[in-house]
Amino acid sequence: FSPFFNVNRTMTNRNYDDAMRVALDFATKAGSQRVAPLVSTRDLRARLERGERVVMVDVRGCEEQAVSMIPGAVTKEVFEAEVLPQLKASEAAEAPQTAPLVVPYCTVGYRSGIYAKELVEQYGLQNVRNGEGVIMWTFDGNGLVQPSASPGSRGSRENEAVGRSCVTDDSVAEQAALQNETRRVHVFGKPWDMAAEGYTTEYFTPAGGALRFVKQKCSKSGPKAFPWFITFLLFYLFFTPACGVMYNCGCRVALSKFGRVSTCNIYWPDQPPEHKCPWCTCQGIVCIFVASDSKAFRGVTLLDLLPDGFVVTLLTISVLYVLFRKSDQSLRRREWGDSSVAAVKTAMAVSWFVVYCLVFGALFFAG
Repeated sequence: FSPFFNVNRTMTNRNYDDAMRVALDFATKAGSQRVAPLVSTRDLRARLERGERVVMVDVRGCEEQAVSMIPGAVTKEVFEAEVLPQLKASEAAEAPQTAPLVVPYCTVGYRSGIYAKELVEQYGLQNVRNGEGVIMWTFDGNGLVQPSASPGSRGSRENEAVGRSCVTDDSVAEQAALQNETRRVHVFGKPWDMAAEGYTTEYFTPAGGALRFVKQKCSKSGPKAFPWFITFLLFYLFFTPACGVMYNCGCRVALSKFGRVSTCNIYWPDQPPEHKCPWCTCQGIVCIFVASDSKAFRGVTLLDLLPDGFVVTLLTISVLYVLFRKSDQSLRRREWGDSSVAAVKTAMAVSWFVVYCLVFGALFFAG
């Protein structure tokens, strides 16, 4: 097996009370109990057997889902692409209590609790409960199935069909028959190595779990961080060289500050004064607008401790924070994806950089 993946056949905890206690503890840590409290696996199974409309959303990673899933569940990717728009429309058209019950689940209720809270607070769904997870499902559920294709992939038509069946009242059992029953369950890590008798547990090694955690954080935070990364990259690498373009003063792109200004015309004795670089020759308080804070606050108590670029950075963060927040509010209502929103924010950041350089470059030229 992979060095990031373990199969355990001997030391699994089979205690029902321990598994229930872990599910309750982690659901509480997720902070979802107030808006989307736990629904017991027994209650959830009874609802399904009565034919109630229930959408179970597996929020785990694809490596975990490939081992086994709860019958009738749909992956988070398919849920957001196909099921969530229907649910939002149905809740707007009918009473929330008659809308399908949405039950995210993971291993022990922590990741699903965070997602359940997000569905209520960000997407406006009201009929949401947090599931106890696959470990408790091995005790009180009706078995697990192994997807016949990678969950969430284009080839996994079974999962997509199950996801739709939960909303349209088709038979979940009939759709789950398209998948293979299994007695294997992925429990993420050694601390959660619990399952009912007859189940074989699999989990990530410490290195594999850490790698998976970092991967999840990056995939979730990446689109949010990317516009900010581009913004600071532009100002750090290209702010000073921008005058090299506007003034033909000799400033150039380089990795260090000295490298960017070492070819500036302030070091050319035969260069006419009126063409000298404003970024390098500014005097007084106006230097804060060209990232020369040490010049602007020279001799001023405490303020002379500020690093170069502090005011420009503060101004940029303030402006872009407002613009990014408004774009989030506008584009999320139109159901734009994270990548599309990040692309719009990046375009805003580039535009701000260009406008800032042109405006203050023109003001220094006029001065």
